[in-house]
Amino acid sequence: MKTVFDFSLRSLGRFGAKNLVVALIFTFLVALLGSVLMITHGLKTQFLSNAESMPEILIQETRAGHLTPIYSHSLDPLWLIPGIDAIQGRVWGRYYLEIDRLHVSIIGADAYDTLYTPSLSDASIDLDAQNPNMIVSKRLKKLLQPYMSANVMPFLAHEGGYVRLNLQGTLPDGEDIAGNDLILMPQDQARKILGIPSGFTDAVIRVKNPDEILTIATKIKNINPRWSVITKEEIIQRYVGLYDYKSGWFLALLIVCFVAFAMIIYDKASGLSAVERKEIGLLKALGWETTHIIRHKITEAAIISIGGFITGFSAALGYVYILQAPLLRRIFTGYDALESAFSLPFVLDFGTFALLFFATVPLYLAATIVPAWRAGILEVGEVLR
Repeated sequence: MKTVFDFSLRSLGRFGAKNLVVALIFTFLVALLGSVLMITHGLKTQFLSNAESMPEILIQETRAGHLTPIYSHSLDPLWLIPGIDAIQGRVWGRYYLEIDRLHVSIIGADAYDTLYTPSLSDASIDLDAQNPNMIVSKRLKKLLQPYMSANVMPFLAHEGGYVRLNLQGTLPDGEDIAGNDLILMPQDQARKILGIPSGFTDAVIRVKNPDEILTIATKIKNINPRWSVITKEEIIQRYVGLYDYKSGWFLALLIVCFVAFAMIIYDKASGLSAVERKEIGLLKALGWETTHIIRHKITEAAIISIGGFITGFSAALGYVYILQAPLLRRIFTGYDALESAFSLPFVLDFGTFALLFFATVPLYLAATIVPAWRAGILEVGEVLR
């Protein structure tokens, strides 16, 4: 095997230009696919870690496609459903900032309210309805800073006039992805800005036993058929699907990559060049058997594919986790001024590694067997002719 391996290395050098092009394409393919999969997996991991604290059930009421307020008295019958641990109405909405032509999310909360994540709940402790203030994301703070006077930002109230809020602080680390456009403020001020004088935008339900979520969701729907009852699992699936197919770019990248890879496979499977066939004929004349020739061509392919895979996968690791995926991460974060300044946690997923390996290396190796076998079974004189 050592003799075949040494000969295969020298053979790669004799066809250096062709093998170099194939190796570069293979490496680029693995690096591109690996980068996209790593970014997606990193975002999913970070989102799922935050999703652990999400409420089990979300209730909304819509009319003509628009959210309408939910009032406390309509939520009272839900306490009769066994298994419900907590019911909480929420006030939130979108606000248009003309200064940067952006829509931001406003959440109204009182001190010590239980919010979407523990870190947001901790941040709400600093809210003061008597001295109106706000807490924003770090990215949003940079955008608002030039337009604030003495750390005070004016918001246009729904009924006219302005609501002025003092910047109290920024959201903690870990909220960069989901909360990069978030403004947390006292509930009274949020109602004035969003035009919600009473009632709630929606309501969240905490369930004691996770196995009873679907049963409780069905009972809630029966109490008020006009409500949209969304479970935690449905919310997670929507976000995970969004990361997979954000703006359609993920599918486009996959198509481009697999077209390039198909071209490599087709080139290998279509047969050997005249020079390669002549080389095989000379080897048979020297006493090589068909099994030796197949082993030789597979060894060549293994050196190219495994070497390209290791190089491409290493390049993807460095690109994503060291350089933080410049340019490519815009597929997932968007192009506006509130692009998430996220820092992907290093998560080396064996599933991603295995998917990349078995989708590339074995197929490339398999494409070399048939042409090598066809050339190996020919007579020496026929090959050299």
